[in-house]
Order: sequence, then structure tokens, then C-alpha cells
Amino acid sequence: MEKRNKLVQALLIFLILCTIPSKDEGSVNAESLWGKKIDFMQRDCSFWLLKNEHKIPSLNELSVCLNIKRKLSNSHWTAFTYLHPNKTRIELGLRGVGQDLHIIMFGKVWTKSSVVSLDNWHSICMTWSSSMTEPEVYVNGTKVELDPESKGTALHPYCCSVAGGGTLTLAVAHYFAKNDIIPETGTELKGSLSLFRMWERVRSTQDISKTACTDGDILHWEKRIWKKPHDCKPIQDVTQKCDWHFYEVKLVLIIIRKDGNKTNISDAQDIAKQWLIQALEDWPTPVYLHEVKVFPVGSALTRSSGSAKGGTMQPFATSPGLNQFDCLAHLTVINNSDVGQVQDELPEILAEQYKTDHYIIKTDADFIFIYPLDDFLPDLVTHPPLTATETHTTTVPQLTSTATEMITTAKTTGTTTNQVLVTTSSAETKITTATPFMETTLAGSSTAMKQTTALSSTKSLTLNTATCSSTIAPGGNISDIYFSVNVNVTINGSGDPENIIKTWLNETLFSKGIHVLHFKLLSSSRHARKRSVETKSFKAERKRSLFSVTSHSCVFHAQVTTSSNIIETEKWIHGLLEKQYTSGAVRLYAQHDDILISYIEPCPEHNHHTRQGLFKWPQTDVQGSTQVSCVGNPLKTAHRQCLLDANVGALWKSPDLGECQVVVNSVSDLEDITVTNDNAEDILIMIEDLIHEKRNLDEYELSTVLNKLADVINVSVITPPLGEVIINITSDILESDSNLLPFTNSILNITESVGDQMLGFNEESVFLTAPALAISVVNIDQGSFHNLTFGVSSTYKGLNPEIYINQEPFDDTVAFISLPSEIQERFPIVNDTSPRVQFQFYGVSTLFQTKNDPDEKKLNTYVVSASVTNATGRIENLKEYVSITLHHIITKNKDQDVQCVYWDFNKNDGYGGWNPEGCWMYNSSSDYTTCLCDHMTHFGVLLDVSRTPIDEKNEQILTLITYMGCGVSSCFLGITVLTYTLLEKLRRDYPSKILLNLSLALLGLNLVFLLNSWISSFGIYGLCVAVAVTLHYFLLTSFTWMGLGAVNMYFALVKVFNVYVPSYILKFCLLGWGIPLVICGLVLAIKRDAYGMNTMSDSQMTLDDSEMFCWVQNDVVFYVSVVSYIAFILLCNGSIFLVVLIQIRNMQVNQPAGTRSGIVKDLRAVASLTFLLGLTWSVAFLAWGPVKVFLLYLFSILNSLQGFFIFVFHCLMKENVRKQWRIHLCCGAFKLLEYSEWSQTATVVPKHKPNPPNTFPFMASVRSIKSNSTQSSTVSLESTQNQMTITRPDLGFVYENSLVIPRARTGLMALPGDTSPATASGLEFPSRPWKNGFNADIYPT
Repeated sequence: MEKRNKLVQALLIFLILCTIPSKDEGSVNAESLWGKKIDFMQRDCSFWLLKNEHKIPSLNELSVCLNIKRKLSNSHWTAFTYLHPNKTRIELGLRGVGQDLHIIMFGKVWTKSSVVSLDNWHSICMTWSSSMTEPEVYVNGTKVELDPESKGTALHPYCCSVAGGGTLTLAVAHYFAKNDIIPETGTELKGSLSLFRMWERVRSTQDISKTACTDGDILHWEKRIWKKPHDCKPIQDVTQKCDWHFYEVKLVLIIIRKDGNKTNISDAQDIAKQWLIQALEDWPTPVYLHEVKVFPVGSALTRSSGSAKGGTMQPFATSPGLNQFDCLAHLTVINNSDVGQVQDELPEILAEQYKTDHYIIKTDADFIFIYPLDDFLPDLVTHPPLTATETHTTTVPQLTSTATEMITTAKTTGTTTNQVLVTTSSAETKITTATPFMETTLAGSSTAMKQTTALSSTKSLTLNTATCSSTIAPGGNISDIYFSVNVNVTINGSGDPENIIKTWLNETLFSKGIHVLHFKLLSSSRHARKRSVETKSFKAERKRSLFSVTSHSCVFHAQVTTSSNIIETEKWIHGLLEKQYTSGAVRLYAQHDDILISYIEPCPEHNHHTRQGLFKWPQTDVQGSTQVSCVGNPLKTAHRQCLLDANVGALWKSPDLGECQVVVNSVSDLEDITVTNDNAEDILIMIEDLIHEKRNLDEYELSTVLNKLADVINVSVITPPLGEVIINITSDILESDSNLLPFTNSILNITESVGDQMLGFNEESVFLTAPALAISVVNIDQGSFHNLTFGVSSTYKGLNPEIYINQEPFDDTVAFISLPSEIQERFPIVNDTSPRVQFQFYGVSTLFQTKNDPDEKKLNTYVVSASVTNATGRIENLKEYVSITLHHIITKNKDQDVQCVYWDFNKNDGYGGWNPEGCWMYNSSSDYTTCLCDHMTHFGVLLDVSRTPIDEKNEQILTLITYMGCGVSSCFLGITVLTYTLLEKLRRDYPSKILLNLSLALLGLNLVFLLNSWISSFGIYGLCVAVAVTLHYFLLTSFTWMGLGAVNMYFALVKVFNVYVPSYILKFCLLGWGIPLVICGLVLAIKRDAYGMNTMSDSQMTLDDSEMFCWVQNDVVFYVSVVSYIAFILLCNGSIFLVVLIQIRNMQVNQPAGTRSGIVKDLRAVASLTFLLGLTWSVAFLAWGPVKVFLLYLFSILNSLQGFFIFVFHCLMKENVRKQWRIHLCCGAFKLLEYSEWSQTATVVPKHKPNPPNTFPFMASVRSIKSNSTQSSTVSLESTQNQMTITRPDLGFVYENSLVIPRARTGLMALPGDTSPATASGLEFPSRPWKNGFNADIYPT
């Protein structure tokens, strides 16, 4: 019967194993996304959607972090959106417009401008809790200040919580249509996204700023939780690779007992612990296993992690002998490893099946989760105890326990088996446990249940429970103490020395309760020798062998939990390491003098200055933590940990000040802090943080910052890291909007002092770079010095420039300086001290503003300097010259002069200024200028400019107004052209045809202007020249037609008699389109390079930040062919305008009082002619002095909208144009029948009467219009009078209706007394019914 029961149990186990997926059948499919990006520019890859089974819960506080990289500059983009479950609003989101960042919470929006540039990865984190009035945002580890999009955006404390159960999408916004998710088009992220994580807590500033590779606790960065298109696959990206050491492992453990009995939770925990020890031994990466806990299956442990398939796994939960548990473990990877690699490799190891004599241990590959953590929590999450208590008795050997276990690969050569990490003694004892739930917490417990493992066959475990006996003596204070150990060992034998030494340390120290931390193999040396070895295993084969003897140096930290004093413990460790170690054919030993052991002191007391106040941290043991009260709120506490660093030893970790409020709110609060050597770095960190928050420092604040920087330099030892912080702060000041004019000399002295006083670097040179500043310090070998060069290459905006020493310049070089060998005569004469040369590069020109500069010369290069530290005297009057080559910020025209200068600290009453003495130009091209100087200082190149730029803010506003106005004008000019082209009756007279040509010219001018920047961005020279010529041509044609319009008006209203021009409009067209063509052709033929690409750069732009525009580059050509031509046209048009106004005024005076029009109609007429003749362009000639900016605004608004005003005055406000629109475009009640207006406006034609005396000869030169398409200024015929009277022309329509030249026509009798050539040759007027006076819609009769 017993045999049959065993057979049945074996059969059941076999069936169970067959049904559980093995590693080969379904390998680990929790694919890691760490080190990968999602490229949303892939085909069919527009967004990722969070799966329904991983919904976000309701949250009262949260943190979200992600990395994004924009590749295309679409105006609106989306990083992620979380939609409220009722689908009414965006509960949480991160979007952007260009480089601006938009944070959305509860439907409210906060913005931060210019933080998300193109083609760069940006790490963005946002935190929020219900007590906050707005979220906090960090970009690249630095907190940024948000601006509310509108008033009332602030949240009320404790007003809101993030609703759970909504929908989350990456890279796109979304909405719902009939319960279907619809992605929003036009706002997609054109780029890549990585490392999207979410926490249900507010992460501290320190945790975010150190960019830790930690995973979220609500949403992990893992593939299984996202629903995505099939082809939208993650892509490897080395820039997203992250190395980390703290990890949490969650898995479902399946324990099958061969006897068919159940496994209680305490045994399961022991089995899990020893299984993990054995499993991790197969992983080549050394790790420490900290804590292991098991829980009943289906606990919150795995429910929080979910599964690849959803739900929790429960196969055969009631089968005999099969038991499932949730298992949680914490481990440390000794040498930081790539998170993605750990998540890919470790599940493969853990998915292997293990066997013992009584158990089979399996895991489900779909239920193995590995996450990087910020740090280990004090205790693992506990589970409620079971309701029943089980008692079992086990025979166990005595075992030495330790606080932390080290798992390493410990394989030796020969026939020896793998070494077991936990050794046992021969003594056995009997224990009885009566605990339903037993913790295997290694850190902090002196006795715990342990198990030992030994390999049998391929994968087998032999399990025993054991009682741990500690190395701690009874009584006394038990504590952990740490030592730094440096050992030189000699290995006699072959094998991997690192594995041999680790195995030796494990068996020598680990078995005694001493933990080896931060092991590092430093160096090896080999010395082969012949040695006779007599062993039983080799004696039969050979008696003499050749063995290699190698020496190795290693360092590590030793952790001992003991109550003994430090000296005794040190001697004990020393004695253990002196013992000779033998393992098979390998022998290892260390001499007494080759073992150096030193005690690692606790972290010392530290006074720490922060923006939250001064914290006085007490002395703290290694790996311990402490807390103090917050300065601003004593009820809150700040925490800090003393870490054991692999290189330094005991090291204070950055404090957690998340609960403390800021007390240093502005730069002025730094005044009361005295700078010392101890707090210098703290003050620099505060200054850097304050400057990031405020981009515009006033003079007092800037003076305070510079004084503190000078104090830091005076009291501190300037090391490269400290110098880099100072350089970064200075770069931030240079890129700010502050007025630097009074502080130029101070900033230059600070940067030079950093290089002069720098210590702590052993290399030949050290580079410190920031976006707007770079310095290089070079130690000189006098024996081999011949010359020295320094170069800087351009980089993208926001990135640091690149420095190179003693290399030839290349295409991207923006500054290059070469020092002659003669300067070594000025090197300081100091014994045992190398001479030092310092180079400095300034990537902004706003630092070098000059006071009261009347020469209108502008710095057109970046500034580079060279100096010798502690030189024997001023370096000047050199016979071998210093050569400086600088790249022009604005491309230089051939006729522009450049001047080589240096910065003279004594000019302008001590403010400093440019001085050309001792420098001269060697050669110059459009892009570079090379200068030669006989001294060393700060060098630059000035450009003589007369087109004075305005400040950046106003320039941006004016550019926006111009582009918007041109766009609007283009639309309405197009309508005007279509109206007069398609409606033939509107263009039967000369003014209408001139208007049509003018509209065409203006339309071409506006369109080419709008497209200019885009076309010039291609960087094709020939294309740029073509665009510049076209823009020049349409500008000249526009003004030519304005001038021809004025000439036509002059002929019609002023020079009335003796005017006859055959082919009138044809000749006007030849002039209007031909003259500009001739001018542009002459420019191309004589000076083609006058056209080209203009770098529209202002003084505040750094490096490659510029906008290109194709236009006339040569000043002579510009003033002759543009300025003088336009000035001539405007002068003529203005003169004709005044003459016409005087003529109309005289006619108005002679008119009866009752027929005069109102002032509004006169003003409308004047405005119409002003825009038609282009008189608004004359504002540009008046834009000088204090009213320059105001007049430029007026100029931009009026002239960019010129086309719009032409449409308003000559289409929209013109009755006959509106009637033609109604005839041809309207329908129904709005449609006007053809010629219906005649019946409404025409008067009865008077009977023919004998011609009265010709008292008004002007009538013969004014004809009516051939059709009713335009208004006409005519002579009024009063039907009740025999006398003709002249009515005043309507100035609002005089240009288009009355400014016409008579044509020759036969069949009309000349008026008596009319002796003009026109009447004498038989001219007549086109017939049309004369109206009584002017048109009824202008002057009603």
C-alpha cells in the first residue's frame, strides 16, 4: 500500500510539472524597457495606451518622471495625458508649444518657457500633493518656476485628488467618441520618449536631482503594462542606459513536496532564502542578498505588480504537495549594473527549476518582477499571520550567521565542488519552532533561521534548518564597525585570480561573520618559476610541473557586527587573513606587512548651509541615519544618512529636506552668511539654485553674488569640481537678462582667479566648460615648450563648447589663439613649480558692453583670452606676435571694416572698454578675421555697423507683428486681385488698372517676405540669391506703381489741359514692371555678391543661435538701389499729395455751402490716398533717437497691413464693387440684377439746350466713366438752370474714378471757345447719362 501511495504521488507530481510552463516553453516575457526609447516617428507608432488592468488609483500625492527628445519642431506636442474617468477633462498631463512646457492638472495649466529644446534629451519630473497650490516641476534635475496660464489657476490646499480609473496615453492627447478612444491629431510628440514612471508619493528634490535609476511604485517602466501598435517596438539607446545597485525582486514561488504534504510558510521562507542563495550563485554578477520574505499567494505583493497575462497565477492550488507563495527579496548588485541587463538576465536565472531530495522548486516566468529602488526600506512589507499555528521539529547543525550575505561565483579548479556560501559545524542541536510566520531578516538580528545548500547532480539542494550562532560575545554594546582593507596576496596556481581571491575571502571572513563589501582587484604581476609539486593526484602522471606564481593587490571594506573594541577586531581580521589558504591545486597567502587595515571613522559633525536653513548634523555611524528639526518649522524633521562609499569611506548622503520650508528666498538673504572654507560649496549650491529661479538680477543682487563668488575663491582651495560650479554660475549670469555693464571687470577677474588658483589635478591640462563660458588651464613643461594653441568649436545652444589644445583649427572653430615661444621668457621663476597658462572663452557678447561708445562699433566675434599665471611682468611688446582667429557672429560684407581690439580694464572710468593699441588685422574674410597682437589679454573683433539693432524683446514683437500683418494683407490683396480681374466692369478705367497692378506687386512682396526665412534655412547660396533678388524686385515694383498712381492723379486733377498720352496703360506697365527689372539686373551684373544671406543675430545670442534672411548685403547697393529709390518715390508722392490737397481745397472753397461734405468723409479720403501712395513708408526715415521704437511699431503695423487697408478703402467701402459682388456672388434676396443700379441712381437726362458760354473750360478734360463700374467726379448739370456749375470731386474716389486721361474719339463737337489740342483734334467723351451732381451714395441731391 505504501509503495502504491508513493507511485500515485509521483504520478501527480509528474502531471503537475507537465502543466506548469517551463522556461523553455514560455520564457520570461517581461521585457525590460530600461536602456530603450520609444521612437514615435516610426511608421504606425503614434502612441501607447495604459492597459485597463493597470489603472491608476486615486491619489492624494504623486510624482511622475519621464525623458523626452523632440526631433521636429511642431508647434504643439504632447508627452502624456491622463483623462478623468468621466472623460470631461485632463486630470494630469504634460504638453508643450515649441520649446515651452505646459503642465496640466485638474484642467488648469501652468507654463514654463524655453526649456525643451530640439534634438536633446530632457528629464522632466513633476510632483504634487493635495497640500500644494501648484505642482512642482524639475527639468534635468533642476526645479523650475511655473507661470499660471491665467488668473485663478492656483489650487486650494486639500481641494483635489487625482481620480483613479482614467485613461493614460503617451505621446498624444486623446478623447472619447462612443466609448472609443480617439487620439488627437496635430499635437503628437514628434520624437522619442523613455523612462515613464509614476510614484504615489512626492519625491524629494534630492532624489530627483541626483537622477537616480529608480522605478516607480504605481507605474513601472516595463513593456507589459502598455497597449501599443504591433510595429511600435522599443529601440536601444545608449543615452538611456542606467547603472544601479539597489533592486527589489517579486515572484511567485512554487514548492512541490514529494511526500504530498503542505509546506508551511516558515519552511517556505527558509526554502526561498536558500534557493535564492544557490540561484544567484549561478549569476556571474556578484550581489548581496539582504532580505527575503514569503506570503500566501495572491497577496498584495504580486497583485500590485500584476502579471504578463493579468491576474494572479493559481494552477493546481489544491493539488497534493503543491504550494504557491508570493516571494519578496531585496538585493544589492556590488558593482553597479545596467538596469535593463539585470532585468533581462536575472529572470532567466530564477526561472530555472531546482530539485532537492524532498522538494521541487519552480517559478513562473511571467511572475518575476525586478525593479530598481531608491534605497531599501527599514522593513519589508509584512503580511498578517496565519490563523493556525504549526509546530515542527528539525535536527540542525550549528551555523555562523551574518547580517548581509554576499553571493559570488566561487568555482575552483580540479575536482573540488562549488563552495557553499554558508558553512556548518558538526554539532547538532534540536530546536522546536511554533511560529506561523518567520522572518529571515539578516540585517539587525543575531539569531535567525538559516539553511545550507550543497549541489547534488546538476541542480539540486539539500535543505536543513539551522540556528545561527553569532560572532558577538555575550554582553556589551553590539554594533557594526567598518574597516578598509588593502591586501597584497600571492597565488600559486592557475585560475581566475579574482574568483580565487573572492572564494578565499568568503571562506576566511564570511564564515566568521565578516562581510566583504566593495571588493576591487587593483593590479597583478606575474613571475613564473619552476617548482616541484608532489601530490597524490599528480604523482602518477608527472612528478614535476610548471606553475605560475602571481601577486595581486586588492582592496575592500569589511563589516563586522561585534561588541569588541576596534583594536581587537582589527587584530582578529589581520590574523584571519594571514592564514595560508589552500583549495585543490591552488595556494594563496599574504604576508603580515602586506595587510593594511584601517578603521573607517563615522561621518563627522557637519554644519550644512541650505536654502532651508543651517542644519547641524551630529556625528553618525557608518550606514546609520540621523534627523534634526527643520529651521523654518521645528515640528518637521530633516533626515540624513551616512553611507559607506567604495572610494571615500564614510560619506554624508544628501539630506532629505522635503518637509522643510525654504528660508533663503532671494539673493539678498545670502548677505548675512559668512563664507568659510567649510560652507563654500553649500553657498555655491544656493547661489546656483537662486539664479535658476530668477533670470534678471538687479545691480544689488548681482553685486552680492559676485562678492560671494570672490569670497569663495579667497577662502577655499579651488579644485576642478569647485571651479566647475563657479564657472556654471558665471555662465548662468552671462546668459541672464541682467545688466552686466558695471560688472564686466569683476566677472573677468573672477574667472581668471579660478584658473590661477586651481589645484588638485595631475594631468597636463584641465577644462571647465559651461554653455556661455569655458576655461582651460595648462601646465607647461618648459623643457619642451615651443608654442601653444587653444581652440574652441561651436556647439548647439544650451550645450557646452568643446575645447582642444595644440590642434589645428577646423570648420566649426569659433575661436583660435596661438601663443609664440617667446612667452616662456615671462614664465615665473619658482623652484619645483610648473608654469601655467590659462585660456578663457566667452560665448556671449553682452558681457563686453561699452559705456558711451559714439563710434557705433559692435562686437562681432566671441572673446578669447590668454594669460600666464604669476608672470614675471606684463606680457607686452612681443617680437613674436600672438595670433588670434575669430569667427564672425554676423557675416561680414566686403565693404565693412573690422578692427582688432583688446579689453582695457582702465577705460571708461574703470568700467572697461575696447582698445586697439598693439593689435592689428592680419587678414579678414566674410566669416573669419585673424588678428596679430604684441601682448596677451582678452581679444575681440569690432564691426562698424550703421543699421543699429533694437533690443531682443522688441525685435521679436516687431517680427511677429510684421509676419501677421503680411499674412493678413496677402489674403486681402488676393481678394482684391481676384475681384478686379474677374469682374471686368470694375477695371474699365485707368485708376482701376493701376490699382490692380499695385495689388499684384504688393501681393508678390508679402508672399516672398513670408517665405524668405524658410527658403534661406536650406543654406543654398544660389537659391538665397534668387529669393533676395525677387524680394528686391517686388519691393521696387510696389513703389514704382505707387509713384505711377500719383502721376495719374496729377494728370487728372492738376495738369488738366493739353494732355494726351497714347497707349497710356501699356506705357505705365512698361515703367512699373520694367524699371525695377533693370535695377535688379544691373545689381546682378555689376555686384552679384551684393545679394546673400544675412545672419539676423543680436548681441545676446550664443554660438550658433541665429536666424537667416536673404536680402541685400552690400550697404552701397542697399542705399543706392533701395533707400534712395524709395526716398525719391516717397518725395514725389508726398509733393503730389500736397498739391492735390491744395487743388481740392480750392475747389471746395468755390462750392456752395450746402453742398460741402463732412469732416469724416474728408478724413476717410485722406487715409485712402495715404495708403494708396505708400506715404506710411516715410515713417522709417523718422525712426531715430528716443522715438525709434515707437515709430518702428507704427511702421510695422501700417505697412504690413497696407494690403488690408487697400482692400477696405477700394473694395469693401466702394459701392459699385459691393454691387458687383451682389450681382455675381450673391443669391436669393441678396442678389442684385444686372444693371438694376441704373434705375436706382441715374437721373433723367435733361433736354438738349444750346451750349452756354464756356466759362468752365475744365469740363472738356474730364470725362465720365464708360460704365457704371466706378464712381466719377463730374460736372453737375442742373436741369432747372441754364448755367453749369462745378461740384467738388470726392477725394475718397478721385484716384480711381476721376484720374483719367481723355482718349481720342470722333463725332463730338467741340465746345465753343475750347481751343485745346484735345478738342481741336476731335476728342469726345464716352457717353453716359449725367447725374445731377455727384453719385447719390456720396453727395445726395
